[in-house]
Amino acid sequence: MKKTMILAALSLFSALLTGCSAGRIQERSYLRALAINRESGKELTFAFYAEDQTVTTDGESLTSARNSAGLKNGKEIFTGYTELIIVDGVDCREPLTEMLNSWKVSPSCRVVYSRDGRELLESVGAEKLIGITEQAVKQGIAPECDIITILGELCGYGSAEAAELYPDGTAGRHIIT
Repeated sequence: MKKTMILAALSLFSALLTGCSAGRIQERSYLRALAINRESGKELTFAFYAEDQTVTTDGESLTSARNSAGLKNGKEIFTGYTELIIVDGVDCREPLTEMLNSWKVSPSCRVVYSRDGRELLESVGAEKLIGITEQAVKQGIAPECDIITILGELCGYGSAEAAELYPDGTAGRHIIT
């Protein structure tokens, strides 16, 4: 009996020492949506879960822009739960490949087109844009546009059909390269 209680106490104590720290969640910003504008360099606009504001940065590379956003935001950026990437249609294959392979965005992350993704993300908001995209795909207005499908088409055909989102809350189709 005494041995059992000691063993149980040691097990509980070791479980408490090896668990995840509850503070780590607050130390990260979880990326929900991202707008990429390559026409003006490597400008990225980030929208996070549980945060009302967006952060816009640029850099020599996508990773340096992400690191700059982390500095501006004061937190490490976690990209594993990203739901939406808005592209401007300019040379999309390279950044999307980096997002999937290096940034480890979710394979179910949707890729959509907008002429001005930054403005769209700031004015409409990530949650609503994700909902618009999902409804447009369900209704057949827009094609399936998860990152795996888009990259497959870009690699195989050199172009892909993606959902196009408009500031008025409507959607359509657009060919990206």
